[in-house]
Amino acid sequence: MQLVARHHRLIRFLSVGVTVASLTYMALQAGFRLDITSEGLSRITPGTLELISGVSEERPVMVHAFVSRDVPRDYVPVRQQIVSILRELDARGGTGLTVRIVEPELHSVEAQEAMDKYRIAPVRVVNREGGRLGENQLFLGIAFVSGPREEVIPFVDRGLSVEYEFARALRVVTQEKKKVLGVLRTDAPIMGNFDLQARRQQPAWRVVEELKKQYEARSLNPDAKIPDDVDVLMVPQVSSLTQEQLDIVKAYVDAGRPALLTVDPMPLFDLRLAPGEPKLPPPGQGGGFGGGGGPSEPKGDFVAFLRDVGVQWTPERVVFDTFNPHPSFADVPPHVVFVSKRPDGTDPFTAPDPIVQGLSEVVMLFPGVLTPVSGREDELTPLLATGKASGFNVFDDMVQKHMLFGVQGPFPPRKRGPITNESLVLGARIQSFGSGQEKPRNVVVLGDLDLVGDQFFAMHERGGDIDGDGLDDIRFDNVSFLLNVVDTLAGDDRFVELRKRKPSYRRLERVDELTREARAEREREIQDANAKAEAGLEEAQKALNQAVDAIKDQQGLDETTKQIMAKSAEEAENRRLKAKQEAVELAKERAVTRTEAEHMRKVDEIQNRIRLLAVLLPPVPALIMGTMIFARKRRRERETIPQSRKRGAQ
Repeated sequence: MQLVARHHRLIRFLSVGVTVASLTYMALQAGFRLDITSEGLSRITPGTLELISGVSEERPVMVHAFVSRDVPRDYVPVRQQIVSILRELDARGGTGLTVRIVEPELHSVEAQEAMDKYRIAPVRVVNREGGRLGENQLFLGIAFVSGPREEVIPFVDRGLSVEYEFARALRVVTQEKKKVLGVLRTDAPIMGNFDLQARRQQPAWRVVEELKKQYEARSLNPDAKIPDDVDVLMVPQVSSLTQEQLDIVKAYVDAGRPALLTVDPMPLFDLRLAPGEPKLPPPGQGGGFGGGGGPSEPKGDFVAFLRDVGVQWTPERVVFDTFNPHPSFADVPPHVVFVSKRPDGTDPFTAPDPIVQGLSEVVMLFPGVLTPVSGREDELTPLLATGKASGFNVFDDMVQKHMLFGVQGPFPPRKRGPITNESLVLGARIQSFGSGQEKPRNVVVLGDLDLVGDQFFAMHERGGDIDGDGLDDIRFDNVSFLLNVVDTLAGDDRFVELRKRKPSYRRLERVDELTREARAEREREIQDANAKAEAGLEEAQKALNQAVDAIKDQQGLDETTKQIMAKSAEEAENRRLKAKQEAVELAKERAVTRTEAEHMRKVDEIQNRIRLLAVLLPPVPALIMGTMIFARKRRRERETIPQSRKRGAQ
């Protein structure tokens, strides 16, 4: 029996389906996988493949993955990526690498195994599906076990790189020994401390816990010589060291050994550690509300120490930058500096140094400015820098000092410093031969210690969801930057490239452009108002000087009368100046309000246009396809109609 045309099409369709299914099965059996996404986050990098191939039968590795089957929508991509990379490990690993994927229920035997054996506990996460707010308890933990060695990832949150966490854990259980990171004990208690007054242990900063995953983080006595087995030295807040302690660090640096130094002009975690404040007394000897008490040992000459390293630092200068790319942070002071690509096209992360290559944005809180020592400019490589719309204020203008409560702040300065019209360096790497030194220095100096605060590690784990609504608001690379610094100083850059792999954070560029324009207009209004205020002040001072001179030149008046008249003239001019300043401030507020209202109106127009296009454009391809199919079907129907039945046929 002869087949009709539609039977031929059905057979061809089924043949294609069988061929595709067969090829897919063959590819799965052969371990062949292809990531065709633009970011390629499920594609394992060559470095990780090399690490996997290094697992031998003599030192086998067992991977126990406890991954919940049902997860909220926000965690679906995380689960998919975990399972995908685990399958890659299983497919590409040899006989020495075994992967076990378990999907435990909340109160199952597998869940109890995860908690008892590997300390992997379910984590409560917010579920917003269906317009309702609820909670789910998820297992997204992995344990890497190789003999007596064990490395556990308790929970893979939304902001973590799955491949990076897996590669780091696999390396920890397979390497012979961790490198040693020595953290010098200074007045900045990042390694934790015991609070004698509260009688409780202060936990270590999150940065230390993060570094412990890869290094042996060791607390070092600042009064003793740096041990020879320390691979990298970290000195938080150099300005809190005594001269003897600075000499110990200097001997370490002069020997060509790598070091990370932080110099913060305004440490927000404790303003008592500012460079200009006296050194804190030893624990247990402080007294009073301000944390003072008995006499403390004087601080060393940290400015001279840094100059010898190759960095000129003025400790009382606090940097500001008017560039702010985030509308949600429009109200933060300009001393919160966002280091990222700028509207003028400059990008600090295009520098050749691998520490910053591939990063997107680092935020620094009230940082200090670093400059190269004269004659040694070629030894300093900027890592973090501001744009040209930046400047600095003085520390004392931003704080208040109380006899009982100590230093308080930071407060907005009465007058912001002038724009320098040049880029200010906030972090730098020094690789140089110092004067009379036999070995080159290998030092990174950062003008801010708050950039490694716990809040940035929490944001890093959540993936930029700063308000807990399930959406990525912003992403900072503070954590990746710090880890890159330590890895590069330690001479182990295998994970530096891997940290660059992350989902792209795409923004509405037109809305951001309008925001930048409005902010620039606001800055111009403020600058004009400040200029008018300065001109008014100079005019009032000039008038006051003229009035006082006129009184002094009058004949026949005694000195007491002249002083009374001069005081009266000064009070009159001050009242006139105050009235003028109030008028200028009122005009400035009106101009700023008008600029912001115009900006919000334009932003609303753009957002409404985007919403309208988001509603109208998605159905267009389907409508076009439906119209084409309908037209094709009608044409084929007309072709099957006999000629004799067509209208107008003879």
